Amino acid sequence: MTRQLKLAIVLLVTVASMNVNAQKKTVKSTKPATENKTAKPTKQETMDWIAGKMKENLATYNDRTFVSYKDGIFVYRSNYGINKFCEYSYDMNKVTGMKNEYSDFFVSGNNQLFAHCDYDRAGEGNYYNYISISGPNYNKYRSPFNFGTDQALVERLEKAFKTLVEYNSTKKGADEKF
Repeated sequence: MTRQLKLAIVLLVTVASMNVNAQKKTVKSTKPATENKTAKPTKQETMDWIAGKMKENLATYNDRTFVSYKDGIFVYRSNYGINKFCEYSYDMNKVTGMKNEYSDFFVSGNNQLFAHCDYDRAGEGNYYNYISISGPNYNKYRSPFNFGTDQALVERLEKAFKTLVEYNSTKKGADEKF
């Protein structure tokens, strides 16, 4: 009888330890999925973050003021005289390139910035393909923001614009080799 009792205890302990090990494996396998903090932000999250930084760092030259932001379109107003103004619409959905050469960081995109002034007719205005984000602005692009004093912010903006360029760039077709 004692031999059967010992065998039953050993069998019970073995089953219990197998059950505990199975529970530990289940807990371990669910942790990485819930702790994924390095996921790439969505296009909308990227544009919203960039727009927030644009709003915070809108240059005060020409009394620039924030007007609105929605779905990647950032609008600000710039005065050029008494009761004279231009409204600028910056469409982040059109950003398809960026460059940082000689400490001059700028972004590009076909017609990414639209300027409509008080003397223009409805729907008329000027389009610009380049915007200076930071640096000496050697090419004299539009530079409505004042990011140059915070180098860490400029580096984070570079990463954000790089992500945005990836989202906005033309994707390779299935039958294309390059």
